[in-house]
Amino acid sequence: MLKPSIADLRAFVTVGELQSFAAAAKALHLSQPALSRRVSHLEEMLGVRLFDRTTRSVGLTVLGRRFLGEVHGLVEDLDRSVLSLRDAAELEAGDVTIGCVFSAVHHFLPPVIRAFRDKHPRVLVRIIEEGADEVLASVKHGEADLAVNYIGMQDPELEFTPLLKEPYVLACPAGHPLAKRRSVRWEELAKYPHARVSHASRNRLIIDQALAELPPLPRPVIEVRHVSTLIGLVERGLALAVVPQLTLPLRPAAVVGVKLEKPAITRTLAIVRRSGRSLSPAAAAFGQLLKKAGRAT
Repeated sequence: MLKPSIADLRAFVTVGELQSFAAAAKALHLSQPALSRRVSHLEEMLGVRLFDRTTRSVGLTVLGRRFLGEVHGLVEDLDRSVLSLRDAAELEAGDVTIGCVFSAVHHFLPPVIRAFRDKHPRVLVRIIEEGADEVLASVKHGEADLAVNYIGMQDPELEFTPLLKEPYVLACPAGHPLAKRRSVRWEELAKYPHARVSHASRNRLIIDQALAELPPLPRPVIEVRHVSTLIGLVERGLALAVVPQLTLPLRPAAVVGVKLEKPAITRTLAIVRRSGRSLSPAAAAFGQLLKKAGRAT
């Protein structure tokens, strides 16, 4: 069974609204004969007369009025969808969802978001800030368009595009004896109470693997789930802590970071996205700004 084309339906709706073939042809940028052919084609396909035509006027038939009421909204919805899609393609509207691990979101994302909004102020930016595993899942399940994460390199379902290598540093109060040192060896931490993240954090796994060959540090005085909590504990002078560098407060601050060596430990922050999937224009634009920020960091 043949189905009406959108062009035929739009021609019918426009004539029905304007009650004039001449006015409808002008509105649709068509010649009157071309418009008449579209309406006649629709009538032939439906097997009904939609308009009563005279040399001076045109009016809807009873069935024409009924049909106009049924398809008018459909054509308007289609036009709105096309405009919405065009706006999204031209970054005049739409949204983008970015995942980011807690330990990088405050220092890494704000300048990128600012640059993105300066260029595309009408695009909504959604942020999913979670732990590494949750952020990875948000990308794999399609909740996030892309993410900043330090895990996922070995996952065949994902593309892992490195942004920067970030060192782990010793976070200590600004007035602490180690705060003015250029670097600190791991064994020196045994002299001071320290706090650490629990096994719920992927940062703990990276640190434990890197220190596997060293004598174990004394038992920590505090264990927490999130690196951001460690910063607060250090700021209050309760303990020292090993944290990713980007989690440190902006200077001047009550907490400073000191380089750790022998071994130096790093993690690779990367853009993570699903393999073989096209990004929306908004997500692609955001990804380019992330890459630029990574090169500048």
